[in-house]
Formats: sequence, C-alpha cells, structure tokens
Amino acid sequence: MRLKSQLAAALVLFAVSGGTSAESLAKRVDRLYQAVEADVIDAPAVAAYALKQDQRARIWVDVRSAKERKVSAIPGAILLAELPAALKAKKRDVVVYCTVGYRSGLAVLELKKQGIAARNLRGGILAWLAVGGAIVDPAGKPTQKVHVYGKAWAVVPEGFEAIY
Repeated sequence: MRLKSQLAAALVLFAVSGGTSAESLAKRVDRLYQAVEADVIDAPAVAAYALKQDQRARIWVDVRSAKERKVSAIPGAILLAELPAALKAKKRDVVVYCTVGYRSGLAVLELKKQGIAARNLRGGILAWLAVGGAIVDPAGKPTQKVHVYGKAWAVVPEGFEAIY
C-alpha cells in the first residue's frame, strides 16, 4: 500500500514540475526518488553524476524485471543472481539500479546483510539518463528507449522514448 501512495505522490510531483533542461530533468528524477527514499534510506547510495565522471571499473547490477531489461539497460549490467560469480572474478565497486532506486535500494539492503558492499544508484536508470549516461538494448546496441512504470515515471531526456 505504501508504494501506491508513493506513486500517487510522484504523480502530483510530476504534474507540478516541468521543463526539459538537464537541470530540470535531474530535479524531476530526484523528486521521484524522494517519494521512495524513506524505505531505502539505510542503503548506501551514489549519485549518477559521480559515476559518470568516475571511470573506474564497476559491477552494474540491474534488478529490474525481464520485461524492463528487454527494452534497455546500462552497458555491461548483470543480474543479481550473477553477482557472486562476478565478485569472485574480480573485486570491484558494486552499483545496483532499477528505474528510480526503490527496488535497487531494497536489494542493496539485502546485500549489506550478506556483507557485500554495494551502493544504490540514487534515482536509478532515470538519473543515469539525466546526466547523459548511455543505455543499450539486449543486443548491446545504443538505444533511446527505456522502460518506466507509467506516465508519471516518463522522466527521460529529449530524444528518448519512455516505454510502459
């Protein structure tokens, strides 16, 4: 039930916010994240802009549904089930993401209980797009499509298509 009220709040925030500049887009994504932040506040988070500028190797973990991943993903992202093998191969910075940061925040809390130092991508794939991050389709080719929950979550840069 809490998620439904968060979605309702996000709809209101979306309706009263506007603009298409990168700064405006980032603010709109941040408002979406703030609607779910209380539930994942204990999950260490990282801002998309920090990752965009920091080119260190990292393990991207996508916790979105198969339907969402069929549209696009952050390049090189793996599934949560693949994380143990990836960590054995090479210890790297682990960043977990979903659409806006709710599901990934919950996943980070579970990983934290297992002793895995992971961080939640604050604002999810939408924040990644807002800072100019690239996404790819399942074949690994650049795409301008991203899956979102619905119209209220269709906070994507100009030239991108929100699929829901």
